Amino acid sequence: MSVRACIVAYRSGARATAAARSALDAGAEVVVVNNSPEDAIPDLPDAVRVVAASKNLGFAAGSNLAAEGAETDHLLFLNPDATIPRDGLAALIAHLDGHPEAAIAGPSLSRPDGRAQPSVRRDPSAAAILHQYTAFRWLFLFRGAYRRYRSPEVDRTGPVDVLMGSVLLVRASVFRDVGGFDDRYFMYFEEADLCRRVRDAGHEVVFVAEAAAVHEGGASAALNRTRLAAERLISAQRYLKRFLTPGRWAAFRAAFLVGFPLRAMIDLLRDLFGLFVAGVREAVGTETGRTRAKALEVVADASLLTRDFFRVVAG
Repeated sequence: MSVRACIVAYRSGARATAAARSALDAGAEVVVVNNSPEDAIPDLPDAVRVVAASKNLGFAAGSNLAAEGAETDHLLFLNPDATIPRDGLAALIAHLDGHPEAAIAGPSLSRPDGRAQPSVRRDPSAAAILHQYTAFRWLFLFRGAYRRYRSPEVDRTGPVDVLMGSVLLVRASVFRDVGGFDDRYFMYFEEADLCRRVRDAGHEVVFVAEAAAVHEGGASAALNRTRLAAERLISAQRYLKRFLTPGRWAAFRAAFLVGFPLRAMIDLLRDLFGLFVAGVREAVGTETGRTRAKALEVVADASLLTRDFFRVVAG
């Protein structure tokens, strides 16, 4: 086989099974790293090799573990809530095989209901991160940088900055040469980091419009919203520290240390009010099912100001 599919599962259940079956049906060998071995993955085909992690390694370290010892030409990193058809994988393989300058290829993504999903990003910038995660957002500062980062104008096959990590085909030799994913990222920004290092090594990262895959999105994150809110902020800083000049990093940190706590407090107050409104609406019978969701948002917001505050500030 020319492809090993690497799937990292965390309480993914039947979703991981569907992802593994799609990769098998597309012609790949499949390795699943189960980051929650206490939760069995149901009905996996016998051809799938399962590696039980000793703890939750996160996405980057789990992906590296799944890729260990691969003798295939390519590595397919597939989220447990994503599926790829045979023709989609074939199009990615054909592009890498036909373009030696390319080392990473990614497909167009859609949700299970057919709605388009972002497939490409620009390199994260300090301004975009400040707008996304700090109180500068409410002052409308850096909005242009955020829009450029989130919505690059790409509608045809060609080189890009960053491909979304839900479905990535990577040339195995290049993956090994650059050291794989940086496992200091527990979750988030690891694909941006990998794409940046691959490009810095002289290779192309390519969006292949002819390839398509389906990605549900947010399945694992929804299970542990409280922790992952902090991990997203920590990973964003880790990325910027690696790629910014010392002066720009110092300027970003000064702005972040002001804007992050303010944003966390604003979000907490907003969601407390939302929880109150949802409770009132449920009490009078005009709406149901929103109180628990709002309560989880409040817990996540409060965690950023208490348990996880110093971890986020330390970066």
